[in-house]
Amino acid sequence: MPSQQAAAKSMVDGVTQRDIKSSVRTPNTATDPDEVQVLPEFNEESGSILANGWKLGKQLGEGMQGAVYALEGKDGKDAGRVLKLLHHKLKAKVTGDLVLLEREWAIGRKLNLLNEDDGFLQGFMQTGSKVLDKDGSLLGIILEKLNGKGAMDRFDDAKFNDIDYILEMVKQALEALDRARNAIGFRHGDMHIRNVMEHRIEGEAGDAETDSDEVRFGSSVDLRGLHFKIIDYGHAAIDKQASQDYEKLRKAGKYETPAPPAISPENLYRAVFDKREDVWRFMRSIGQAAEGRVWHEEDKPKVKLLLSTIRKTTGYKHKAHFARSNESGERRKSFFEQLMSVGSQFFIFKWLHIMLHAYFFPGHPTMTPKEALQYMKRKRAELGIEDWESPAPSS
Repeated sequence: MPSQQAAAKSMVDGVTQRDIKSSVRTPNTATDPDEVQVLPEFNEESGSILANGWKLGKQLGEGMQGAVYALEGKDGKDAGRVLKLLHHKLKAKVTGDLVLLEREWAIGRKLNLLNEDDGFLQGFMQTGSKVLDKDGSLLGIILEKLNGKGAMDRFDDAKFNDIDYILEMVKQALEALDRARNAIGFRHGDMHIRNVMEHRIEGEAGDAETDSDEVRFGSSVDLRGLHFKIIDYGHAAIDKQASQDYEKLRKAGKYETPAPPAISPENLYRAVFDKREDVWRFMRSIGQAAEGRVWHEEDKPKVKLLLSTIRKTTGYKHKAHFARSNESGERRKSFFEQLMSVGSQFFIFKWLHIMLHAYFFPGHPTMTPKEALQYMKRKRAELGIEDWESPAPSS
């Protein structure tokens, strides 16, 4: 009996305090407490025990702020979590990176209020515990480990033109932003395609990828069981006026979000992109990633839907090239178009041109996620595209 009670207690959502109805989607981070403190003997080396029986696994990446490690359980198996660890805390305090990490954790925990009954957080990477150093200061944060690659990684292939994948990503991201805005007034503040990751749920998915068209174009992606999750909340903010759920907003107040230093790169960044909302940033980045690609001839209506949405928000009119193979499409391009196409060493100049045009001559820079979804629904009807049904289950 005691062991059964302990098991039941361990399946309580760490933020909403609801009992978790476990499913194949339930992330390990769903039950994580707000804070853990490292053990006295902890050091930043793979194999070192952190807390709660977790130990550092393989280092997955490293950046200006610090490093990201996979976490393992006592048995050495994947713990379903990653640790974002700060380096040079004094420097991070001066540059404002320490505050950004604190904000990322606090806003991430607020987003966990949107967890579903099985603990799954649709559309966002789930945030686990804040990790305190031996002296009680912030050392890092624990995040849900996602099963997939960054959405931008797909676009590294100059032949990639899976319009169903792109539209599904747009749909899921906009729905997540709309849901979070309505619930707690969430605004991401740095919403671009590099901050979207794939998360494939085992048990919902078929094969991870199909290659039926690799000869003519890049590979297409199996959308079954594929969820898209928004990451990186360091630049995010909460607009209480946008919230429509008083109870969730009240509960979100438990997690205090520190303000960035008065003089910091963060405040400059916010000033530069003032009055340019998440949808504008997101669609601009998709336009930059999709520019110059050759599309399937039969995908014209769907490509028009994507490009018209980009133009509506950013003001930039992208030219589309349609063909029955990537090679024939490339041959139809002018010399200048080939020179500025994705994959060319000169593409950066086209990328900058799109960025500057969208910034100085935007279409609808303050468009909300709901407005964008409504616009896309109208355009689908105009173009005769079947109503949207996500291949990725939401429950």
